[in-house]
Amino acid sequence: MKLSPLAEVKEKFGSRDELIKVVMGKIERPEGMNDDAFAKKVRTISNRKLLKLNAAHEDMIKRFGSKDGLVDAIIGLEKKDESHKVDTVRRAHLMTLRVAQLLDRYKSLEKKSK
Repeated sequence: MKLSPLAEVKEKFGSRDELIKVVMGKIERPEGMNDDAFAKKVRTISNRKLLKLNAAHEDMIKRFGSKDGLVDAIIGLEKKDESHKVDTVRRAHLMTLRVAQLLDRYKSLEKKSK
């Protein structure tokens, strides 16, 4: 039987506060937001979403090493497609996206290229 998000948090991290510390270390703070406001915002996120954020970042690190590696992989797939002109503006745009969005884009491009 699948565990509830709270039970999963307690099993894997011990407490919600520990999971919040892990996630805050991985996600990027939005530009213009101070540390206190960012911490307050992260504390309001549900356990399920915190677990998804953590899983997305772990997947990215395991498969690509970093956000730059993931963006490079996406650009490589887009070059094969050739419907996208890949340049520095495109790379900069991809770097502004969240990791989960980039992973979804990579998966869809990977399916399309097969």
